[in-house]
Amino acid sequence: MKTQLLYVLVSGTEDYYFEQAFVSAVSARRTNPDARIVLLTDTATDAAIGARGPQSGEFRALFDRIIPVALDAALPAMKRSRLLKTGMRDYVDGDFLYLDSDTLVAGPLDGIDAVPGPLAACADLHCRFADHPHRAATLSLCRKAGFDASGEEVYFNGGVMLARDCPQAKEFFRRWREFYLEGYDRGLHQDQPALAHANASLGHPLQQLPGEWNCQLQYGVRYLGSAKIVHYVCTNVSSGEERKLFVLNDPAVLQKVRSEGPGAVQDVIVDPFRGLASCARLSTGDDLHFFRTRRYRWLRSRFRRGRFSLLEFLLKICDHLKITKI
Repeated sequence: MKTQLLYVLVSGTEDYYFEQAFVSAVSARRTNPDARIVLLTDTATDAAIGARGPQSGEFRALFDRIIPVALDAALPAMKRSRLLKTGMRDYVDGDFLYLDSDTLVAGPLDGIDAVPGPLAACADLHCRFADHPHRAATLSLCRKAGFDASGEEVYFNGGVMLARDCPQAKEFFRRWREFYLEGYDRGLHQDQPALAHANASLGHPLQQLPGEWNCQLQYGVRYLGSAKIVHYVCTNVSSGEERKLFVLNDPAVLQKVRSEGPGAVQDVIVDPFRGLASCARLSTGDDLHFFRTRRYRWLRSRFRRGRFSLLEFLLKICDHLKITKI
């Protein structure tokens, strides 16, 4: 495999990004033992890694190279992370396949060497932008960034991204960072609207990878069987009694990884399917869109098992009366 694997990490004791990256890198090394794996981080995170005791050496041993970049530690961690991500083409020599920390590598990735073009990524949520469940909200974010995305056919997910070491890719990343910083000044902290803006401004050089290269768990069920990279998305963390879709969405499990190391989830590293909730349901069409409405979120926030029993009973009676009347 000629294309190196690249992670970006900004983390401290108040988050679990280190633990996620640790698990992901173990999965990458397990399935691609000869791959060159690189970590791009900031000096503050690099120092924090060194203070993690025995796990520090185990973590560092997974990487062929660690690149610490001096960034102002007073900047918010998210901004430091985005500065590294949008600038990674300047910091890293050679072709690379970037992976978010909240991923699991499920198989060999050497096929990426044969992908043509300077840049490639998967469609966000595995659909055309016209069918995107969050289209309205995404358009609003893009407008806030100063970009009209309404004509885009594909809105790309930045969680897995191929970048060749070539002038076209370097210009792409330069614009990506420029547009990200412009959006940040307007109060927009996400980097994907700027990614779409950079792609459109350069005539859409970003090519679409097949979905198995970035199987976004909530929407990528059709790619689970062939997934090369499973992207469970760390923001899909549920609260209260709601079941987690994936085991690594559970802070309690990540705390166990912090205490015991990636071996605490070895079964999931070997087989990502084992991390899925034992009871889950697929939703499509209007059901899917209803779950994204404020009405659903309002009802869901007030739902507890048994709390709506009386309402369910009354609705059952109404249904029975309708049937009797017919």
